[in-house]
Amino acid sequence: MDEHRYSHLLDLVYGAATDPGLWVSAMETMADALGGNSAWLSQLSVEDGGGSGVLARIDPVMPGKYIEYYARRNPIMNVENPAAYLRDWAPRILTDEDWMPKEDLLRTEFYNDFLAPQDVHSILMIRLARQGSDICVMNLHRPKRLDQFAGPEIDFAAALHPHLIRAFKLSQVFPGPKALGEAAVAALDHSPHGLFFLDGAGQVRHVNRAGERIVARRRGLGLVGRRLAAANARLTKALEALILAAGSADPAVRGGGSMALPSPEGGAPLSVTVAPLGAGRWPMVSSDHSVLVCVTDLESDIDVSEAKLRDIFALTAAEARVALLLLRGARPQQVAETSGVGVSTVRSQLASIFGKTGAADQAELSRLMMRLSGGGQD
Repeated sequence: MDEHRYSHLLDLVYGAATDPGLWVSAMETMADALGGNSAWLSQLSVEDGGGSGVLARIDPVMPGKYIEYYARRNPIMNVENPAAYLRDWAPRILTDEDWMPKEDLLRTEFYNDFLAPQDVHSILMIRLARQGSDICVMNLHRPKRLDQFAGPEIDFAAALHPHLIRAFKLSQVFPGPKALGEAAVAALDHSPHGLFFLDGAGQVRHVNRAGERIVARRRGLGLVGRRLAAANARLTKALEALILAAGSADPAVRGGGSMALPSPEGGAPLSVTVAPLGAGRWPMVSSDHSVLVCVTDLESDIDVSEAKLRDIFALTAAEARVALLLLRGARPQQVAETSGVGVSTVRSQLASIFGKTGAADQAELSRLMMRLSGGGQD
């Protein structure tokens, strides 16, 4: 792939961070570059195979067939011990032959009745993120008439891998399409993440409310002359290097990165992700090489209200209070003492909460509520 096409692909990948509809174009461009014919950005549960995804050149009826029947027959996805599998799971690049010998895959119902009719013979799996028991993977497919995905294609995917991970995580900060104009600016202020929009030279052009709060707290990030600055010169230099890379016109350099900014007062650090941002999607972005800096304050309270839990899951007021206390780290005994009821009452309320939310246990309930708050990312 020449420099112009690679630069266009990077623009699509990072554009998908704020406009999820661009994932289709990004995957089609990747598939073309790697000799693929289709792609699927999937988010599937390791426990039951259920989930969803974004399709590129795939018959839209096929994901439904997969969820309903073939998920349980997919030898590449099914694992005997989901908990152990998730503990060892890491974002890396695999092919179907890394998972099992091709001759074994060819004998399966999954290959013959699901993959083959779609002209899928080889699969390149680019792992992006884990969210609870769900794993998010970009799957690129190749037809039988071509060779198996191998070294050159895997090397190309490896070069793109950190960009894909970064863009996917940022896309969770901007869930769903955003309207342009003033409505987009207003929408940013509802994000629990600090969002800083910079021009290609690194000067801040817009900050949302969460970003203003982070700067005001002086926990490791500040503004000096419309530029972001960390708590010391070394960290500031590292942050500036990420910003300059993200704003570079050179596709070989552009990409940004992630870092932690410790607080001078101790406690959890700020989590910072820096990424390129194309013009035309947000009114505060005027440069073709603008930069987005997304900051998460790991010390901030999780912003989910009792009213929101009652509205979404039909919880009673007492159940909503129990759910929030558990989310904040209280044990059932502590919840009982705080609420002035018996532990058996709390356990009964918890069973009702599980039934209404569909959560299987307290860990899954916590992950669900963190996603409601906008902070549920692994």
